[in-house]
Amino acid sequence: MTKTFIAAAAIIAMLTGTAVNTTTDTTCGGWTETEVNEITPEMQTIFDEATKNIIGVNYIPQEMIGTQIVSGTNYMYRCESQGVYPGAEKKEVIVTVHVDLEGHISVLNIENA
Repeated sequence: MTKTFIAAAAIIAMLTGTAVNTTTDTTCGGWTETEVNEITPEMQTIFDEATKNIIGVNYIPQEMIGTQIVSGTNYMYRCESQGVYPGAEKKEVIVTVHVDLEGHISVLNIENA
């Protein structure tokens, strides 16, 4: 619940332009907005590994929103999602992925943008 609240607060702050850390300083626990929103090959690999077992919806990352240093690193992606059935509508979502200190990758949260 707390992680969801923090992630939601970070998204709202980033979308409204308030209280967003835009420096390259990586304070533990705080979200850092990426300076370049382009998905790098490394970020794409992390995303692909995290979402490879999701069935029924395709997620295509459009941009990297930010990162958060915790016990590992959280990555926040703005994505296009679409169900894999005829006539499914595309939606914009925020996918948060966690890479722990041992390199394990998992999806923390998926929510409407």
